[in-house]
Parts: sequence; C-alpha cells; structure tokens
Amino acid sequence: MVELALDCASDACSVAIARGGKVIASHWRPMARGHAEAAPVMVERAMAEAGAAFSELSRIVVTRGPGSFTGIRIALAAARGLALVTGADIVAVPTFEALRPAEPPEGRLFAVLDTKRGSLYAAELSGSAEPFVATAGDLAAEAPFSVTGDAAAALAALAPGAVRALAPALPDAARLLGRTLPAGPVSPLYLTPPHTGPVRR
Repeated sequence: MVELALDCASDACSVAIARGGKVIASHWRPMARGHAEAAPVMVERAMAEAGAAFSELSRIVVTRGPGSFTGIRIALAAARGLALVTGADIVAVPTFEALRPAEPPEGRLFAVLDTKRGSLYAAELSGSAEPFVATAGDLAAEAPFSVTGDAAAALAALAPGAVRALAPALPDAARLLGRTLPAGPVSPLYLTPPHTGPVRR
C-alpha cells in the first residue's frame, strides 16, 4: 500500500510517501507563501524518490486546518485532484496531527499555531484534541504543560519552568503516516473568519 501525506497549512509545505506503513520519501520546506507552486513539484519529487507510480496510491492524508486559509485550500484541492485521478481514498485530519511528537511527553501536551492576529489556534493532544482559539495568556494560565508548534517558544516564555516548548515548530506531513488518524470531512477546518483587509507588502 502506497500512501501520500500533504500539509500546506502553515509557514511550511511538506510531502511524504509511505509504503507498507514505512516512510520512504519526505520533503519539507519552510515558506510563508508559494505553496501552490511548491506543492505539485514536491509531490512529483517525493513520488519519484520513492519509486512509486501514482497508480499505486491507495490513500492520501491531508491536513484540513486550522491554519493558513490559502494553504488549507491548496492542500485539499491537490488531494481531491490526486484522488480523482488515482482512485485513492482521502483522509483529512486536523493540522495539529502533523505537530504531534513521535514520543509524547508525560502530562498535558498542547499544540499551537500563531493565527497572526494576536491569538493562537490550539488543541490539547493529550486530551480530546478538539481545536480552539485562545490568547497566549489564557493558555499559559493552564500550566503546567508541554507545548509544540510555531508559538511554543513564545508561550513557554510567559510561564518559565511551567510551560515546556518541544519540537517540532511547524507541521510535517511525514508525521501523518504509519498511524491511525482521526479523519474528518474533506473540507477546510476554519476556526476564524478569513482576513479580508489590505495585503501588506
């Protein structure tokens, strides 16, 4: 069984391929924008590196949010297109699953992503993992706990010794493979409305 995982929900783009549950190719690249151009190239390179044909794909795992509105749409559209061509099943999962450490620490564990609007997308990975929006201060008040994600270091600075920042800082599609995952609808998971203000250049 050949599986492909794809994430474009944050300031990175990543693709991974697994055969028989084992990751055999993985490409990860930090980027604030340009996911639409990068993702197809990364998929082709990863498949070539894995020595796998697209006709062999049986499952596509994709992050559905929360995260970048544009990045989420790009990844879901790519997954749908590949599934249409190959007949592969799609498993859409919360972005936080691509932040889950391979060896979770003891105690409570949160995953956080900066909304870039003065708040955080968060989920307690040691609990229900239901995503929510919170301020850094409100979440720090829940200490002690460990935390992963791009806002982990800033959050840990608010409660030194009580909040411990862990890797990874950004999602990685390779973390989605070889696992049983909580699948959701193949549609965006948005926790906040899209930003429609002027674009900063």
